[in-house]
Amino acid sequence: MPDFSNCKKVYFEDLVLKVHSDVYEPAEDSFLLARHVPKFAEGDVLDMGTGSGIQALVAAGEESSVLGVDINRLAVENARFNAEQNGRECEFLEGDLFNELDDSQFDLIIFNPPYLPTGEGEKVAGAIDAAWNGGEGGREIIDRFLAGAPDFLKKGGVALTLASSLSGINETLAALKGKGMKPQVLEEISLFQEKLAVIAAKKQ
Repeated sequence: MPDFSNCKKVYFEDLVLKVHSDVYEPAEDSFLLARHVPKFAEGDVLDMGTGSGIQALVAAGEESSVLGVDINRLAVENARFNAEQNGRECEFLEGDLFNELDDSQFDLIIFNPPYLPTGEGEKVAGAIDAAWNGGEGGREIIDRFLAGAPDFLKKGGVALTLASSLSGINETLAALKGKGMKPQVLEEISLFQEKLAVIAAKKQ
């Protein structure tokens, strides 16, 4: 396992996270989403694209069993390190969205997606590209997630996700409705050149 002890520290409430330079560093979008996680964190929880593990660690508790998934192997190891350092019980798995999950179902699925519109010449080297590269229109990973998420939610389960005006908040709401989900915007903030929204969508 890489040595994460000298990595940059990021603080959120009672958590102290060490974040490797090749792993997405939690920022305003992460903190916005994390503030809403405790409202829904019961039962079986999936943190998709776990990164440093911030959402998984916020969700972890006596009432929940948490699995974090990330396509970046280093992120999986980083999240595991942060869980151990913060005394939170979580499991972590390397995988591309739902590909490694078989027929598992969850009460809550959390996803802070890569949503930046990214052309071929805007990609960065290394695995961290996956943390923000949303493809040409910013929705490549979002739409793949939305297509699969309902199948991995229990009836009455909730998908809790972040949406950006850069890649379409209304488009995400429409896609969730199209999958038979009942979405609502929990909070919306303006940030620099974009608007961010936290969306909770319940499976009927």
